[in-house]
Amino acid sequence: MPSTTDRALSTPLKILLYGLLGLVSFLVLIAAVRLAFGLFFGLIGIILGLLSLAATIGFLAAVGYAVYWVVSNVFGQDETTASTTDVSRTQVTRATDAASDSETDPVERLSERYANGEITEAELEQRLEQALDGTSLDGSEAPESERNRELN
Repeated sequence: MPSTTDRALSTPLKILLYGLLGLVSFLVLIAAVRLAFGLFFGLIGIILGLLSLAATIGFLAAVGYAVYWVVSNVFGQDETTASTTDVSRTQVTRATDAASDSETDPVERLSERYANGEITEAELEQRLEQALDGTSLDGSEAPESERNRELN
């Protein structure tokens, strides 16, 4: 037996309600598909944006290296030459420091020579007196560079 609701609704009204239900269902389906496509194309947009950024950075790096290469060839100094030059400067600085240390302290050099047995105690005392007095072997005043040479 039909229910009271079924009896109360007429056939055209049922068609209208089912049509409205179908339309709402269709709109919900379209919204879901639109959301899915939006997420999909949004993700593709993000990926393409990152690829574009990477390509731009790569291009700028290539241009920077090309400029570096041209400048290094024009001026004739590259990484190898620069590091060799730095090593040479370091060696010259060390040699200069060593020479100045040895020239400034003849007493220490004389002590080392005595300890190594190169000079006797008498020679050590004589040369120490000369070094401290600032006189050369012949008794005249000599420049410091000549004094250091005589002490060795």
